[in-house]
Amino acid sequence: MSAYTEEVLISKLNKLVDTQESISLLSQWFMYHRRHVATSVDIWNRELRKASSARKLSFIYLCNDVCQNSRRKGLEFTQEFKKVLPDAIEHTYRHATADVQGIIRRVVNIWDEREIFDREFLDELRKRFTGPKTLKSEQRVIQSGHTAPSLPCRPDIAKLTASVQSISESESTVHEYKNKVTKIWSEVMEVEEKPSPSILSQQLDHLLRLLTEHQNLVTKNISNRSQIINQLKEIIAQEEMRLRLDNKSLLDTQSKINETKECIEQLRSISIFRYDAIADRNKNKLNGESRSEPNGEIRQKNLLQQQYTIKDIDPKSRSIKLNEKSQQLTKIEDDSQGSSSSSCYDPSIHLTLPPSSFTSGSMLPSETQLFGDSFSLMNDQLQ
Repeated sequence: MSAYTEEVLISKLNKLVDTQESISLLSQWFMYHRRHVATSVDIWNRELRKASSARKLSFIYLCNDVCQNSRRKGLEFTQEFKKVLPDAIEHTYRHATADVQGIIRRVVNIWDEREIFDREFLDELRKRFTGPKTLKSEQRVIQSGHTAPSLPCRPDIAKLTASVQSISESESTVHEYKNKVTKIWSEVMEVEEKPSPSILSQQLDHLLRLLTEHQNLVTKNISNRSQIINQLKEIIAQEEMRLRLDNKSLLDTQSKINETKECIEQLRSISIFRYDAIADRNKNKLNGESRSEPNGEIRQKNLLQQQYTIKDIDPKSRSIKLNEKSQQLTKIEDDSQGSSSSSCYDPSIHLTLPPSSFTSGSMLPSETQLFGDSFSLMNDQLQ
């Protein structure tokens, strides 16, 4: 076996892997250097917190192997591990995935079955399983039983979250070292009867190491807290700038809303005006057409247009048609005189109807007699 030094132990812990051979060899090395049990357990606890989440389970396996195999020669290791296991188990469990958490619970159950630790201590370990869940877990379970996807985060917020998480994890270690330093300080420096120089030298070395570790942890916490304060200041400055931009954007948007509403009102007023103007124009147009061209006059024009086709009909049918047209024109004249007193042009005033032209047995009037000279001219042009 190699000589015992803290550097050697740290090196061996850094090389620890999750295999039976690696765990068994380091477990035997722990038990071989039994007289350094306190230092070994302290270094194990410190290196456990530095290890990655994937390697933390190997430290639990090492603790299990040492505690089970060392009982035949004494309870030194179980007593020392009892001092640090509650926080170590909680730390490892909080940073583990669901599968690894199940393995940790199984290890505790084995300790219960084989009576490695007393029942009260194991109940205390099980209580640590219900602590706050890790932020590094791959999925977060909500009350409905579904998994909530991790939300996208700004880089500055993510950096701040990582800093807060780091200092939260180190606080338990700082508190633990503080308690140990206080206890050992009272045992070494405040006792009236001092032990032998060799033993006192070892105790002082151990106290100095703990004080140095505690000093380093506190210094790191001071640095982390200063970093968090600076990050918060940067976030506040950025948020103030974004707030000013949002206020300006709000004013611009409100101005555009007001301008858009004003345009809508103007367009609505123009549409109503145009609709009224078109309605009035159509009404005036209809009234003008009714005054300039009465219904009787329109019907008379239609009849005159139909007269152009009379020449194409045989003489007998044409006489019948002319008789019907004469009667219709007489009725139109009566309607026009009764409904309108206008002095507009009326083709009926040119009609020359000789008396007794429509008596039975008499000849039908000619086209000239019926419609006047204008029809003769029009008929000549058509022929």
